[in-house]
Amino acid sequence: MPRPPAPIPADPDEARKAAQAAALRLLAGREMSAARLRDRLTSRGFQDDLIDGVVERLTGAGIVDDRRAAGAAARTLVLVRQRGRHRVGRELERLGFTKEVALDALQSVLADSDEQAVLDAVVAAKLRGRRSLADASAYRRLFAALLRRGFPADLIRTALRPYWGRRSEPDE
Repeated sequence: MPRPPAPIPADPDEARKAAQAAALRLLAGREMSAARLRDRLTSRGFQDDLIDGVVERLTGAGIVDDRRAAGAAARTLVLVRQRGRHRVGRELERLGFTKEVALDALQSVLADSDEQAVLDAVVAAKLRGRRSLADASAYRRLFAALLRRGFPADLIRTALRPYWGRRSEPDE
């Protein structure tokens, strides 16, 4: 059970130190966007002007860097969580990154990794050693699951083609 946040000191200097300490504790766990850090500090009850000062100092010191944090999140989502480009873009925006930063991070990760190889690994795991899809409904279920993971439809069709023994794909 998480412990309740410590009360915010009344002295402005002590409150600033408490906000900075809280921000550093949050960042020790994982990198996050400046917007996400602001949200987390706001939820702990710190005032907006205090939060802005702390985030500016941490950004100036290079501790908070949206591009670096977006790159780390994108790498984790693609390579570890095995998500496709569409889902990764949505997740990065949900984490507080701007569209531009999210797109740059996603393009950088996709340039370094092979999305088709990630998709092939997901398909193999979903099929659990089966060599083919039993029927059209199994094809559609797997296709829909891969779409929800954020993979593009054309890559999914390419990945499923070896497991579908018929001449044409069933209607998605």
